[in-house]
Amino acid sequence: MRHQLSTFLPAFLFLLSITASAQTKHQFTILSENDSYLSVNNDGYYTNGISMAYQWRSTITGKRNPERVNSISAGQNIYTSRFSGELKAERLDRPIAGYLYGSYHQSLFNPKERLIKWGVTAGVIGPSSLGEDMQKLAHRVMQIYKPTYWERQLPNSFGVNVDFTWSPRLGQPEKSSKWDFKPLLSATAGSIFTNAGVGGALVFGKFNKNSASAFWNNHQGQTKSEREFFAYLFPVVYLKAYDATVQGSMFNNEPSRIPGKLNPVFLQSKLGITYATNKLSFGAAAVYENKQSLTQRSPQLYGSLQVSLMW
Repeated sequence: MRHQLSTFLPAFLFLLSITASAQTKHQFTILSENDSYLSVNNDGYYTNGISMAYQWRSTITGKRNPERVNSISAGQNIYTSRFSGELKAERLDRPIAGYLYGSYHQSLFNPKERLIKWGVTAGVIGPSSLGEDMQKLAHRVMQIYKPTYWERQLPNSFGVNVDFTWSPRLGQPEKSSKWDFKPLLSATAGSIFTNAGVGGALVFGKFNKNSASAFWNNHQGQTKSEREFFAYLFPVVYLKAYDATVQGSMFNNEPSRIPGKLNPVFLQSKLGITYATNKLSFGAAAVYENKQSLTQRSPQLYGSLQVSLMW
């Protein structure tokens, strides 16, 4: 992970310097996802992801959605076959690809605590994503096997996505309630991913209102009573129309060197726990996903770790 951070930190600090002078409430977040967090025997499919985000908060009185959280982020995801060190080409069961991206998102909360979130992401899939370099470097540092068949990775594909998320507030539960349900509708469209999702999170524990909760990665609190500590189960079903990490570029008719077939009905379910104080927030989750490509021999499990610093 140390070497992953060294790749993204210079670019991220440059973006931070552009925005930091005008902000009043800040948060810096590091998210790491890896299948080995749940089992050392797992190393494939969505095998690693690292991202960093800087966000700032503003309150604009008189607006329909007065609470606003702006975020810029950069990250990289790596996708391989079932085993990253596969020795037999005939056993490769999905395309190999890296995905390098940067994004801007804005979350809006109205007085009824409804969330509307929109964003724009630009990224690249293929050799320019540096996925091969990152995985081979990490394995060399850890002195484990050499990843194979990156020479067959998907060719370069640049693209832009726009996305939208809506989560209404259901009812007005008592402040002392230990349970909450957060429904979610989402849509993403563009030349990297196109899909629509529906799901919801069942939350149990001590949590703040939506506009101040670490569940939405936006903890607000200055006192001990405002700390959060909760667990959640968060399943989402996606209807997928396009995924460049499986199908390659929509603008390139060159056949993939490793066949992939998009799974149009994709389930992702997270089981996680979050703890947040006035300065720090920690999150961990186990994530189950069914096949991204119908050519895969099995679904996948991976772990997610997140740390945020607020000031």
